[in-house]
This record gives sequence, structure tokens and C-alpha cells, in this order.
Amino acid sequence: MGRLTKIAALPLVVICATTVWAQVPPHIQAVHEFLMGWGKEDWDAMKAQAGSKVTVKVGGTQSTLDIDAKKADVRLVLPFRGLSSVRENGKVTGVTVDQITVQAGGEEKKGKATVTLQEKDGKFTVTGVAME
Repeated sequence: MGRLTKIAALPLVVICATTVWAQVPPHIQAVHEFLMGWGKEDWDAMKAQAGSKVTVKVGGTQSTLDIDAKKADVRLVLPFRGLSSVRENGKVTGVTVDQITVQAGGEEKKGKATVTLQEKDGKFTVTGVAME
């Protein structure tokens, strides 16, 4: 009987998680999926949200995530926290990340970042990441 209870509860959890995720704005969802892909080095997940290349600026250094070549000079260390919309004249242009950690040039840096987006026909694409 205990086994049946666990199995019966599983669909409810999946339905609740799906319902909550469906309420997340598409630009936040795109950035979340991109960052999770980057942190896990899941090149397909990154490409689905970014295309072939993303510029990453950490301090005064600029790098490129070459998604097609599966090459990155800078890595995201999971977890990250605090995604918020950035708007200019009412239009979403990016998402801020309150806490992010990246490894670049053999050093680990922590801080706040802004992920820039480009929107076309309701789909948001990550174009860059700039860390303060």
C-alpha cells in the first residue's frame, strides 16, 4: 500500500511543478535554461537559448562561449541566484543575476551579472553576459 501511495503522489508533483514553470516569464525561463546548460556544460541546452556564440565579460576581460565549437574560456559554477528582469522603455532587454560565480583565467569570481537578450517574435535569445 505504501508503494501505491508514492506512485499516486508523483503525478501531482509533476503537475504542480509544470504549472509553476508555465507561469515564469519567457525571458526568465530562457536565461535560467541557458545558465543551467552553461553550468552543466550542456551545449545543446545553451544553443537552444543562445545560438552559436555568447560574449562573456568578467571585469575588464572579454571571452566568447563558442557553442558550435563547444569551447568556453570561462565557466559558470552552479548555483546562481536571483533572476530579475531588465527593461528599457518597457521592453525586456535582459535579466540580472544577483549571485553568480564564474571561473576565468584560473580564478573564481563572484558577483552580480547581467544577461543581455534579444527578442524576436516572442522568443528571447541570450547574446551576452557581463559580470560586475
